[in-house]
Amino acid sequence: MIYPMRFQPIYQTYIWGGDRIRKQFHRPIQEPKVAESWEISDREDGMSVCLNGPFKGKTLHTLVLEMKEDLLGLEQKMERFPILTKIIDAKENLSIQVHPDSLSASKLHGEPKAEMYVALEDSTFYAGLDKGVDEQRFRKAIQAGNAETLLSKLDLTKGEFAFLPGGMIHAILKGSFVYEIQQNSDTTYRLYDWGRGRELHLEKGLEAIRWDYPPAAKIEPRNLSSDLHHQFVLLTACEFFVVERFDIFKALHIAPIPKSFQIYYCLEGEAQIGVDGHEERIEPGMTYLIPAACKTIDFNGKCRVIRIRLPCVA
Repeated sequence: MIYPMRFQPIYQTYIWGGDRIRKQFHRPIQEPKVAESWEISDREDGMSVCLNGPFKGKTLHTLVLEMKEDLLGLEQKMERFPILTKIIDAKENLSIQVHPDSLSASKLHGEPKAEMYVALEDSTFYAGLDKGVDEQRFRKAIQAGNAETLLSKLDLTKGEFAFLPGGMIHAILKGSFVYEIQQNSDTTYRLYDWGRGRELHLEKGLEAIRWDYPPAAKIEPRNLSSDLHHQFVLLTACEFFVVERFDIFKALHIAPIPKSFQIYYCLEGEAQIGVDGHEERIEPGMTYLIPAACKTIDFNGKCRVIRIRLPCVA
C-alpha cells in the first residue's frame, strides 16, 4: 500500500523551548514548553510512529526494514531513514555548538550532520566565525565568556533559508522559529551555553570546527519552472539531501522519483495531497512522507510546500 504517511511528532522539552508549536499549529501538547518537534525521525531516542492508513502504529524504522526500496528508492540500501526533520521554537538562545562533518565524525566517533534552516518567523542565528578567527583566539574567548563576539550573525526573515554544513559553528538565537532539515544525526558538541551549567564538549567541538569555512549566507532560490499553476524553485542541493519549494496556485501533478522518497512540509495555505488515489489534507505545520514506489502525486488547493528528497537522478 502506497499513500501519504503522517507521523506522530516527538516533542523535546529542552530548557530553551517555548509554546509556539502548540499555539501556532493548534496541537494538543500538554507540556508547558516544547523546544523541538521531531516530525520525521528514525532514532531510538525519538522514533516516528505512523498516524494514518494501513501502517498506522508502525515505526518509521520498521517501515524502512519492511518496505526497503519501495520506501527509500531504487538502489537505496540504507538501514535507517537518512533524514531527520524538526520544528524548533527558541524562546531562549540555544548553545553555541558544532556538529561534525563526515571526516571529523569518524575521528570523534560521532554522526555527521549537515542541516538547513527554513525561517517560519523572522529568526536570527550565529552561523560561522568572523574572518581571521583561529582556534587559539576562540578558545580564549570561551574562557573569557564572550565567545559570541567572534561569530557572524545571520538574520532570516520569514520564508528565507540557510544551509549549514557539518563543521560550522552556530547557534539559533532567542525568538527564532524554524523548520530544520538535517542528516539523521544527534551528535552535538556544545562549546558555550550562556552560563546555564550544562555539560560542554570543548575539545571535541574545537576539533570538529572547520576553521576555513566562511560564514553562512542566505540561500537565493533558483527558479526551475513556473506557469499559471505553480512556481518551482531549488533551495539547496548537497550530497545528503535536496530541498525545493513548490508554490501551488490551484492544482499540480508532481512526478514520482523512483530513486527517492519525497517529504512534503506545508508552509502556507491548504490543499489535498493525493498519492495513488489516497488523499490527505495538508496545512501549515504538517509533514508527509511519500514512498518512492508511488505512481502519482497530486496537489489540489493553494499552498506553499517544501519538498525534501535524496540527491539522485529521477
